[in-house]
Amino acid sequence: MEKFLELMLNQCLDILESDSGSVLLLDKNNRDIVVRVARGRHKTSILGERLRVGEGISGWVAQQRRPLLVEDVSKEERIKERCRIGNYRTNSFLSVPLMSAGRLLGVVNITEKTDGNPFSIKELSFISALSAAASQTIDKMLYCEHLERQLACFKNSTAVTQFTSAIAHELNNPLDGILRYTQLCMMQVPEHSALREYLLEIQSGLKRMAGIVRSMLEFSFAGDKTRSPVTREQIDVNSILRKTVAFFEPHTHYRRVKIELDLSEPLPLVRDCGLQQVFKNIIKNALDSIGEEGKLLIRDYEKDGSLCFEFVDTGRGVDEGIREKIFEPFFSTKPDGKGLGLAITKEIINCYSGTIALKNMPQGGAQCTVAIPLGGAHENAYSYK
Repeated sequence: MEKFLELMLNQCLDILESDSGSVLLLDKNNRDIVVRVARGRHKTSILGERLRVGEGISGWVAQQRRPLLVEDVSKEERIKERCRIGNYRTNSFLSVPLMSAGRLLGVVNITEKTDGNPFSIKELSFISALSAAASQTIDKMLYCEHLERQLACFKNSTAVTQFTSAIAHELNNPLDGILRYTQLCMMQVPEHSALREYLLEIQSGLKRMAGIVRSMLEFSFAGDKTRSPVTREQIDVNSILRKTVAFFEPHTHYRRVKIELDLSEPLPLVRDCGLQQVFKNIIKNALDSIGEEGKLLIRDYEKDGSLCFEFVDTGRGVDEGIREKIFEPFFSTKPDGKGLGLAITKEIINCYSGTIALKNMPQGGAQCTVAIPLGGAHENAYSYK
């Protein structure tokens, strides 16, 4: 990818007789654009730089999704405050969005004409046409990168499950021992010593590692139906939903989030393949999306031969660019996320031959719908009270 972007940027700069430029691509979270390649005096300092969509000139072009020609930024009050004027020898520049099928891929910036003259409309048209053509290739290359990552990581789902389980088991025991010894060491040092602070940092890191290992184990169990640790007894889904909501009560009380239940009675009993884990993961993601002060509505019902569960929140919704990736193992938009919660959820729902779907609501927020067919993958999986 970098080689193609460098080739494109160099071609633009050479034809336009310019000294500086950069190409930024949209990150996986669809909120940031990142400098992938650059040329000019500031190349080293700006490579890898991240900008929020809407931040600075490049962010503004990404947000507006339209090209920008500035002949003299010092005379453009509407964007003057967005530009770091002192960084360049000339005050004229071009900034063009990279678009494919209506989707934003990134931004191309061209600055510092060699002769010191401002850029022209004709040059803007040229760079726009070249960027439009290059966008098709960039889009295909990004998709290929995505497929290559999937293929490399998940070429054989059974092998991945076994590998994940083996690694998790190998790490689990030594981690547990290290945590115990760390706790014993903490008991031997003074309360406010520097050594105790170091040990607390070690303990915090080890607990995070243990959480990752635990998630890996849950994922491997969910993906291997022959080894699932759940009891497979008949369960009342409404009872499970109420218990799960009660589990989150301290969080919702502190964050001032209201959870409303609209549950149908009676519903058939369901064979336990890990539904409580499904509900926990979905509710946790909804609460993370809401943040503070909001509402989560949970309803269930029977429709067209399936048990349906709807979770409707007032959070920030789901970015369209990650909708298809959100159930992939190890994919996360959270800085501290492990990317296994929704992957585990999907695997458990697959045990029921069920489906899970996400959509944004017109009034804001998102809706997650789980449907479990009556008489799905497991024989005698359902019965009425």
